[in-house]
Amino acid sequence: MPRIIILVLLLLIPVKYALSITVVDLPSQLQACMGSGDCSVDTSVPALAIGQMEAYSFVDNLQESAVAGYALRYSLLPPSGEDSTAFGGDIWLTVQSSYDLSLDSNPVTVYTDTVSPQPNNILYDSDGLDIDITMTNAALLSGSGFEVTGLDANNMDVYQANMNLHSDLGGDALLPCAAEGCSATADLNLIYLNYIQAGNTATLQFNPGDSRSLLYELTSGYDELPENGGYLTSQSYYVAAVPLPAAVWLFGTGILCLIGIANRKKSA
Repeated sequence: MPRIIILVLLLLIPVKYALSITVVDLPSQLQACMGSGDCSVDTSVPALAIGQMEAYSFVDNLQESAVAGYALRYSLLPPSGEDSTAFGGDIWLTVQSSYDLSLDSNPVTVYTDTVSPQPNNILYDSDGLDIDITMTNAALLSGSGFEVTGLDANNMDVYQANMNLHSDLGGDALLPCAAEGCSATADLNLIYLNYIQAGNTATLQFNPGDSRSLLYELTSGYDELPENGGYLTSQSYYVAAVPLPAAVWLFGTGILCLIGIANRKKSA
C-alpha cells in the first residue's frame, strides 16, 4: 500500500508543478498591467487545462466596464521556431469570454516575450513581443484568422485579411513592402477555443477535441534569388503534436511487418 501511495504522489507532483505559476511567469505587458491595476490575472490556479494550454481568469479594467476573459498559456512544441532556430517556452493569448458581434471587431492579444530564445522582431512594431489583433466576426466564429500583404510581380498591392495586426507605432504591424515580390503574412488559430453565436453575442466554449497544432505564424519575405537580395523569414508557434502523414504510418507498418517476417524465418 505505501508503494502505491508514493507512486500516486510522484505522478501528481509534475502536474501540480506545471499548473503553478506566479506573476513573474506572465508576459511583461500583463505584469505591468496588473501593477497599474489596469487588469487582473488569477494566477493561483487555472480555470481550465487542456493539452498544452492553461486558461487563467483575466479581467481587463481599461474598458468603460470591466471585461472578463482568459489569459491563455500555451507550451510550445516542435517544430516551433524561426528558420533554423527552435523555440521553447510559452506563448500567451488574452481573449474575452464573449464579444459584441455588432462591432465586427474582436480584440485578441498575442504575447511572445516568454518564448525562448526571444523571437526576432519581423514586424513594424517597437519590439513585436505583444501584438494587438482584431478579428472579424467571420474569423472569430471560425476560430482562424489571417492577414496577407505585399506587392505582386506587376508592383500592384496585394492585400487579403479577416484580421488585422496593430502596431504600437501606428498602423498595421505587418512590414510594409517597398519592392515587387515582397510579402508579409500572419496566421492565428484559436486552438481549443470555440465561439458560439447567439444573436449579436459570441460566447466562448472550450473545445478539447480541437486537432489543430499551429497556433500562430508570421512570415516576411522577398521573392528573389538569395544573391539578388531574396529572403524568407518564418516564425512558427506549435502547441500540439503535428500529426504524421498517412504515408509515414504505412511505411512504419510495412517495416514492422518485414521485421516480423524476418523473425519468423529465424525461428524456423
